[in-house]
Amino acid sequence: MLSQRKEMKTKGLLSTAASIAATAMVIRTIANDFFPAEITNYFSMRLRSLSHRFSSQLTIVIDEFRGHVVNQVFEAADAYLGTKTATPSIQRVKVGKTDKDNNLSLSMDRGGTLVDVYENVEMKWKLVCSQFPSHNHGDINSSQRSEVRHYELSFHKRNKDLVIDSYLPYILERAKLMREENKSIKLHTVVYGRWDDDEVIFKHPMTFNSLAMDWELKRAVMEDLEMFTNGEEYYKRVGKAWKRGYLLYGPPGTGKSSLIAAMANHLKYDIYDLDLAEVRNNSDLRFLLLSISSRSILVVEDIDCSIELENRESKEAEAHSNQGDNQITLSGLLNVIDGLWSCCGEERIIIFTTNHKKRLDPALVRPGRMDMHVHMSYCNASVFKQLAFNYFGIRDHGVFEQIEKLLEEVNVSPAEVAGELLKKNSNSNAEAAFQGLLKFLHEKKEKGEEETVNIPSSVQFSTIFINQSSRGRGRGRRGRGRFRHSGR
Repeated sequence: MLSQRKEMKTKGLLSTAASIAATAMVIRTIANDFFPAEITNYFSMRLRSLSHRFSSQLTIVIDEFRGHVVNQVFEAADAYLGTKTATPSIQRVKVGKTDKDNNLSLSMDRGGTLVDVYENVEMKWKLVCSQFPSHNHGDINSSQRSEVRHYELSFHKRNKDLVIDSYLPYILERAKLMREENKSIKLHTVVYGRWDDDEVIFKHPMTFNSLAMDWELKRAVMEDLEMFTNGEEYYKRVGKAWKRGYLLYGPPGTGKSSLIAAMANHLKYDIYDLDLAEVRNNSDLRFLLLSISSRSILVVEDIDCSIELENRESKEAEAHSNQGDNQITLSGLLNVIDGLWSCCGEERIIIFTTNHKKRLDPALVRPGRMDMHVHMSYCNASVFKQLAFNYFGIRDHGVFEQIEKLLEEVNVSPAEVAGELLKKNSNSNAEAAFQGLLKFLHEKKEKGEEETVNIPSSVQFSTIFINQSSRGRGRGRRGRGRFRHSGR
């Protein structure tokens, strides 16, 4: 009897609901048929406005585009919410990856909702997508352009200041850090006077941990880079452009290019490889500088060999005649790296490399242009031990003392030592590799002694004097890398 009453009551409720729904549909149909659209829209808006007036919730709409430009807040929210996809409130997740990304990227799917908590305040996110008919059926990407997306962020009205002043800036900062972590470094080069449009992903594996370089010198460079990247306020306070110049000089094969790769990987900066011989004049050089992004490294390798830059006055006409179509002057280069145009961009590093520092004009390498001079010298004990660990995972061995002693007596580049170790590149052949290196060093020492003996006495005295002088000035203690550092 009781169950029959419940069943009748349920049927009555369903019948009432159906009647109300049917009545609403009839009223809506009559309104659409007999009242103009303007009137129905007006009453709809008034009803929504009335409901919002009594609601405690506030909703912020974040469109994907502002005009034709991507909305940075939307991009930041998309990246930030991708890290929150493990929350129970979200059921569907999109995943993707491009050649420019190092990791998979996650994001909300259409219509997805997500609840985030910030300072004990609930923030409800919803991704809303509107699809429009495509007008270009032959374009496979037309559907992507016909979709308009926006995020709706809802929260209690009393938390408006918290969201505007703290929560959204926090999301922007978090997204910036995430992009830097996931960023692929790009290598740019000059083609027909312009930076190549085809981006090349820089995948050089060198890091400061594996860089075979004198430890004290390496630490000095890393500390200088750290001060530079954290020095935005300092540069503003002293009135200087936020840039830093490094001159890497020394014999071939001493690791100048490897140091550049380690710096780029450490800072996550793009590299712009500038071949001055590919640039026609000072105007093109200035355009190339303005086209460089912030947080980047401009590299001019072998600057003493690319074009004639020794003298700005007496040799300028001769340089023009010998360089064909290339009309770059030293004055033009100086203005670009340290003149008014150098401030058009922030957080930039400029690196010059050379095998012959003395060939460069002093104005090119003075502090303010090349702030830190890094002498990449011949292989010493510190560099050798790093190479041994890189190739064999060994930090000490019975022959290390003999090798280190020979390195003090023989000028051999890290590239030459690495070449010998590479001949036996497995852990089981470490002994053979070290013995081969010993043999190589002994042969090089004997060859140097023979060449010294065969030199005529008048020339021999001069040569010995130059070598001793260079040992004292160029490296200080034997094989030790040397640097000259100017203040920030």
